[in-house]
Amino acid sequence: MLELDLKYEPEYRGEVKQHWNVTFAHQKKISVYSKRILARVIDQIRDNDYQLREFYQIHVSSILEGTDIEIDTAYSKIKGALYELADVKWEFESIDRSEWYFRHLLDTTKERRVGYKDGIITILLNPQLAPYLVKAAHYSKFPLHGYMNLKSWYSMRFFEILSAFQDKGFWEVPVEEYRQYMDCWYEYDKRGQVKKDKDGNPLLKYPKTKLLIDYTMKEPLKELAGTDYEFTFTPIYEVTRAVKGRKKIIRLRFDLKKGPALKDIPESWLQHTETGSIVQRLREWKVTDRNIVQYAPILKQAGVLELLRAWELKNRSNRHIDDKLRYCNAAFVRAGKQALEDAKQTKIDAKHEAAEAKLIVQQALNL
Repeated sequence: MLELDLKYEPEYRGEVKQHWNVTFAHQKKISVYSKRILARVIDQIRDNDYQLREFYQIHVSSILEGTDIEIDTAYSKIKGALYELADVKWEFESIDRSEWYFRHLLDTTKERRVGYKDGIITILLNPQLAPYLVKAAHYSKFPLHGYMNLKSWYSMRFFEILSAFQDKGFWEVPVEEYRQYMDCWYEYDKRGQVKKDKDGNPLLKYPKTKLLIDYTMKEPLKELAGTDYEFTFTPIYEVTRAVKGRKKIIRLRFDLKKGPALKDIPESWLQHTETGSIVQRLREWKVTDRNIVQYAPILKQAGVLELLRAWELKNRSNRHIDDKLRYCNAAFVRAGKQALEDAKQTKIDAKHEAAEAKLIVQQALNL
């Protein structure tokens, strides 16, 4: 019996890189803790990995971030999440819908065990899922820092799916497909057979579209507000109706408030005297256009100039930068993510100060 002690120190890159087939698989609704464990595992998979690790390990504290649950009382939550993950199956369907199949998420057949011990969670992924997790050709990325703070499974699903449409700026989907993505399709019995009513009709979860919308969108609209995935919702109705009555909602459209993510350097940046020269200097240091448009606005002009000065000083020292593409992009992205975290913390501190000031005023008024 192999122990579950920590065998390596987990390293996270801060984002989940997920194959489209996984994002759009028909996933069953599971707990937020199960989703967090899975995100922390996928976050450990590197771009230069050629196969899955034999096992993955996570500190339980990394799963409880953003919650009010103490580590000492987290055992039942983690145990429940591992039970769920052991039963999870990912269902895949061919494009022409002529075939479907499923894969179990975890591998519980090995001598090393899936489990929890002394604050360490050990996970063994099904090696048959490697094509969807390692060297994925078609994938989307989403940042871990926002995802791990979500408290609703529906919010997490929206976060995952909308990240895949960030370049487009919107997601439009037929109601029936939306039901499947949100696990609001047919109800099944223990044998996997569709449940039916007394007239033999299949039973749907939240059969009325209005109920479906209210139940699945209430939390995402609230939790994603103020993030890169804040969205507006528009129902699309049928054009004509054969019988009398209200027109049915047949499609749902979700527009990202921030619009499509930039891929290319805007022409206005290049034409501006100051920003144009900065972009040119970044390109000379091999920083990609995609990284420039994503992180330059966060770092602001002062931050970018500081990085450029640091690279120039380093290049004039005996620690010459040999691989500009690798080194400068890594440093640029790291600095951008840190600036984003600092901005978030400043916003949180400002809220705390405002709350304290409000409390002081209320106390003074009660004197």
